[in-house]
Amino acid sequence: MRDAERLVEQQYAMLLNRDVARLPDLYAPEAFYSMPGVTVRPIELPALLRTWTGAFPDLRVDPLGAVRTAGGAAVEFRLTGTHTGTLHSPFGTVAPTGRWVSWEVADVVRARRGRIVSWRSYFDWSRLLDTLGVRLDGLSRAAQHDSLALPV
Repeated sequence: MRDAERLVEQQYAMLLNRDVARLPDLYAPEAFYSMPGVTVRPIELPALLRTWTGAFPDLRVDPLGAVRTAGGAAVEFRLTGTHTGTLHSPFGTVAPTGRWVSWEVADVVRARRGRIVSWRSYFDWSRLLDTLGVRLDGLSRAAQHDSLALPV
């Protein structure tokens, strides 16, 4: 669907330009954005994405591929950046490590009437945190998900 692809491109451009305040305008009022460990309403999305650009001020998005789906699009890309700010994760807060990291993400986006109705972002937290030198040993599953969970 061309609407979804256009909206995905707009959201990525806004993220890279650090212009996330207008992101809710791309979403339908009942929409949601989710990633492992957190789901937010459109109005909460700018704050969530600012945590990423704060943790990785030089964050880059490199597209790897996209597939048009019925009512949306699936997009794969690589994020890269240097961890020079605090990262807030479902596993707790990670102080800056100064490490350069690269991780892959798959986003599944559905759109209707020119607005995003759902955005699901999939990536491996444990691999990202391992690259940063963070160990998850000893954390319970409940503790892992309670620290960043936001209601929808």
